[in-house]
Amino acid sequence: MDIINNSIGFSPDYRLETTVLKSDNNKQELKSACQQFESIFLNYMLKSMRDTIPDGGLFEKGVTFDIVQSMHDQALAEEISSSGGIGLAQQLYEQLSKYV
Repeated sequence: MDIINNSIGFSPDYRLETTVLKSDNNKQELKSACQQFESIFLNYMLKSMRDTIPDGGLFEKGVTFDIVQSMHDQALAEEISSSGGIGLAQQLYEQLSKYV
């Protein structure tokens, strides 16, 4: 393998740099995936919490209200997750980054 690398002009330092770049890229992807998982978890938690509140109030709530509320919960979950969240993404990242 060294004969091929030397004839092409690759030095061992170059191979090391590309390995480090790939590893950093994988860790960034892992961090993003962990934040997305936390966002999904928070969205599900918000939906479950809203289901415990009894219906009622001054106005009737229809399909449009449910859609807007769902979109609001999703945006809220994404914002919470991206700003530090509840720590789930960080814990997942610390555990899974050992394998990347």
